[in-house]
Order: sequence, then structure tokens, then C-alpha cells
Amino acid sequence: MLSVQNLTKKIDGKTIVEDISFDLNEGEILGFVGPNGAGKTTTLRMLACCTAPASGTATLDGLDLVNDDLEIRKRIGYLPEVPPLYEYMKVKTYLETVARFKGIPKKNQKDAVERSIERCYIGEMAKREIGKLSKGYRQRVGLAQAILGDPRLLLLDEPTSSLDPGQISEMRDIIREASGDTMVIFSTHILQEIQNLCDRIVLIKNGKLRYQGRLDQYELADDGQRNLMLKLRGDRKKIETILSSQNGHPKFEIEKGKNGAPVKVAIHIPDSDEMQSSILKNLLNENISIIEVAPIAKDLEHTILQFMRSE
Repeated sequence: MLSVQNLTKKIDGKTIVEDISFDLNEGEILGFVGPNGAGKTTTLRMLACCTAPASGTATLDGLDLVNDDLEIRKRIGYLPEVPPLYEYMKVKTYLETVARFKGIPKKNQKDAVERSIERCYIGEMAKREIGKLSKGYRQRVGLAQAILGDPRLLLLDEPTSSLDPGQISEMRDIIREASGDTMVIFSTHILQEIQNLCDRIVLIKNGKLRYQGRLDQYELADDGQRNLMLKLRGDRKKIETILSSQNGHPKFEIEKGKNGAPVKVAIHIPDSDEMQSSILKNLLNENISIIEVAPIAKDLEHTILQFMRSE
């Protein structure tokens, strides 16, 4: 089990991560989500024993992050956003070197390397130089070094970034298979990956934890806002002028479309029947036909995007 308690990190007097706390159990994949600069990478680096916290602690199977860091390193697999690869080395030679660095017993190193190569589907590349591999295969090699030796905790920082859809799907399968009895923390900006892979999520912003829990229990707190999709017929510029002059100054986005086609407008207003009626009335008074008014569903991707964009 991983237990993180009040983990805090300061750099040059500035607080980067503040009082982060969460637990992680065997076999769970935790989605670590937040905008750029939220503190995700710094938190992963602390858990990987790459940088020490200013205060707080974390324990992995009862071992302390600070006092037992050498032992914890043996139980952790870490894939940074930029994989720690030596381009001049051949794939198998590199993984053999990593196995020695990880302290895997010599008698087990060969089997550990072969298993890692097999699990990441890089057998055909084992004798190639890393620097000559494609981006997708380089990511696989990075993941292979992280899962080498069956770590108790796997830390993955943006493992699917810059990959094409096919490579993302392959990487997802590898991570899911690698989890098994391993605890996985998966940091990503690709919200679809959270839905496809993760059991629970932690939302972090400005260095502070804002939400943690299961995906199927996640709901955005009621912010008193009504989100509507309007399908209108009329001049696009005229519609923009009407909505811009509306009392309350609602936020709206007009979708691009062909001339003569219905105009779709996503509009965000206070949860008020009165304001909605006022907007529709003003449109009708200006000879704008209203074809459809429909609520915009709040799925996980929408709610997390709202969270990231909020102050």
C-alpha cells in the first residue's frame, strides 16, 4: 500500500506542492490530473525519491520515503515524461544495465529483462540502437525499464504524449497488463486515457489537491450554471451581436458552419429560467428562428475541463 500524507515541496521559497494526501492500494490505477504547472510532475519526482519533500511523508509497504529511500527505489518503476534513454545503447543492453542499477539479483536479471521485453512487445527491436527507434518504440523501451523487476509502485508521467492513436492504444494495453498486483499512478493530459484506464482520480491545481475519488462517483460541484446548446436560423453576425448585448453578458461560443446551415451556439448562463427566457425572447424579437434548445451533458471530460479552466 502507498500512503501519502501532507506532502509539501518548496523551490526557492515558492510552494510547488502543498499538503497532498492520498492512498493507493494493490492493483489500482490512479489518474493524476491537473493543468500545466499544477505540481503533478513534482509530486511524482518526490514519490520516485528524485527530490526530497520539504515536509510531509509517504510510505510504501511501511517503508518511509525519506528514511528508507534506497530500499524504496528498488520497489519503484518510474517513467518520466522524457524517458531516461541512452541513444547509443542497444535496447537489450540498456535494459540489462538498468536491471543491474535496480539491484535485481544477478541470477534473475536475464529472466527479468526478457519478461520486460516480451510485455512491451519490443522483441524485434532488442538488438537495435535506441536512437534509431521511432517515438512509439522509444516510449515502449522507457516503459520496459520502468516495469523491469515487477515494481510495487509504477509512476508514469505523460506516458502517451506525442503518440498516435494506434500507439496510444498499444501503450494502454501494456500499462493495463503491467498493473496486475502493482500500484500505478498515471499522470496525463489526455482525458480519454483517464476514462479508459484509471480506477480513481486525483485532481490537483496550483499545488493543492482539489478532489480524489472513484471515477464513477465523480461529479462536478453545482456551480449554479446552466449550459445550453442553441440551434438557430439567421445571420451569424446578428446572433453574435444580440448575445453580446444581452443583460448579464453570458459566455457563448458560436460553432463554425456553412452559410445557410443552422447556427449552433453553446451558451453558459446562471441557472435561471428568467435569463434563459430573456435570451430566447430577444432572439425571436430580432427574427432569429429557434430550431432547438438542449442542455449540454456534463460528462467526465467536460467536468474536468471546467475544473482546469476555473480560477
